Amino acid sequence: MATAIDPVCKMEVDTDNPNGGQTEYQGETYYFCAPGCKIAFEREADQYLSGELTVEMHEPAPQKVSFFSRIFGRGS
Repeated sequence: MATAIDPVCKMEVDTDNPNGGQTEYQGETYYFCAPGCKIAFEREADQYLSGELTVEMHEPAPQKVSFFSRIFGRGS
């Protein structure tokens, strides 16, 4: 499996099946992890390639689970 780095979020992307698609820019092919990264790149490619713009990836905040959810496995 060949991979590339998404120029927007810096995630590793499978070049054979990129979830976000791919685009050509100034003779280079860029691959994306998600459609949102592709759209962002197409709007401001030069800034992403120069490092002026970056996107930080964060883990989602843990969800609070109620007492009843823990006991009965349902509800919130």
